[in-house]
Amino acid sequence: MASEPYCRSMLDRPSDEDVSRQILRVFMRHRIPATGMLQRNYFSEVRDSDFQRGINKAVANNWITIDLRNRYRYQLTTTGYAAGQMIDPVLGA
Repeated sequence: MASEPYCRSMLDRPSDEDVSRQILRVFMRHRIPATGMLQRNYFSEVRDSDFQRGINKAVANNWITIDLRNRYRYQLTTTGYAAGQMIDPVLGA
């Protein structure tokens, strides 16, 4: 039963923490400084079905904040910037 394609996709689903790290890597890849912002379209590499879970976890970790006037704009916090440098020091440098 686990060999069925539809079952395999559920087993390979990344955790909320993994998706939040993907989101943080996007900030690091674009060399966004602390308090810098990115729009939703920069996160196209993060799968749509996982994106909201990752955003919620990144907000819970205090890595990013959601702009109050535009829910599709995200700001990197100083905590997120420090965490991003720890997760991927090559991109953070």
